Amino acid sequence: MTGSHADLPRITLYEYDLGATPVDLAAGPYRFAYVETGALRVEDASGARTCAADDGLFLTGPAQLSGEGRIWVYEVDPTGTAFKWDRSIILSHPLAVAFDGPWLMRADRIESPSGAATPRHGHRGPGIRRLVYGRLLAEVGDHFARIAAGQAWFETGHDPVIGTNISDGNSAFVRVMVLPAELEGGKSSFMPTTPADAGKPRAVTNRLFGECLIPRS
Repeated sequence: MTGSHADLPRITLYEYDLGATPVDLAAGPYRFAYVETGALRVEDASGARTCAADDGLFLTGPAQLSGEGRIWVYEVDPTGTAFKWDRSIILSHPLAVAFDGPWLMRADRIESPSGAATPRHGHRGPGIRRLVYGRLLAEVGDHFARIAAGQAWFETGHDPVIGTNISDGNSAFVRVMVLPAELEGGKSSFMPTTPADAGKPRAVTNRLFGECLIPRS
């Protein structure tokens, strides 16, 4: 990659349709794979593993992905040197973090019922989200956007956000964030904007897929 962001830390979301030819991923970035549909088989430094639809796992080192269906691969590259531009990219964004020490890469799934709205809030770090199903109205700072299933978006963590489920049923998205290591173990990254927001119900269900520490020099 060329340009002003060439060697900046970066978070990227890729999508792969699994079939007859396996997907080979080189070592370097830290990765989480979510299975949107079908079933995934992984061979990496942790051995051979499988993962079913609507579940996910972290990848270790170089990995070969096979199976059937569609998978999303979230990639955190702390150096910015391993970024790969290809047609599989859904969204990619440089990372700017406001904390020192190791990074915590966290993957989870957030689900909300029809009509639910989050209090205005931020998070302790940046990340990419992608809607699995449903429809959301996102208010980020002074901007509004309707988000449909399959759409992805980036949040800085410090911009105030309100998310409202405007579908007739549940909405769910998969989120990967980069957070301070002190939040390891599923500690909340949620930061209400005001004391009034802190007292409002969040009306969401959170399923933690896992976490991975990323050392920083």
